[in-house]
Amino acid sequence: MTPAPDQAAISTEASPNGASLTWVPWLQAGVTAMLVVLFLVIVGKSRQQNDTIRQLQERVQGLENSRALDRTTGLEQQLRTTVERLQAVERNGTRIDGLSREIANLRAELSKLRAARPSETTDPKTDELPLGVPPLPPVRPPATAN
Repeated sequence: MTPAPDQAAISTEASPNGASLTWVPWLQAGVTAMLVVLFLVIVGKSRQQNDTIRQLQERVQGLENSRALDRTTGLEQQLRTTVERLQAVERNGTRIDGLSREIANLRAELSKLRAARPSETTDPKTDELPLGVPPLPPVRPPATAN
């Protein structure tokens, strides 16, 4: 094997067909410039893609936030409705408790009144109607026109 010739020797020596190789450094400079340009283009495209990816991530995050807000709003509405229903149940429970106490008081008062005058105020058959109230007449079926 023969050692590789020096570049300075190549550029100054004549080629076998007689043309000089002075264009090789220019070719190297051109290839180097092209590689630099390609590198800069790749870096630019990479930055552009990073910006695009960042924008898309922001959009996705915005959509996720919007969906989460919609879910939260729906849950808040359900919670409000449930609280309103619970409050209505509590109000009704309070009314029922009040009415139950009132009924208990009325029953106690009625038993006191019955205990005070049992023979004068109640009919032994019904145990609820006062003696002065006449019983209702029996129900008669309507007459048929035959």
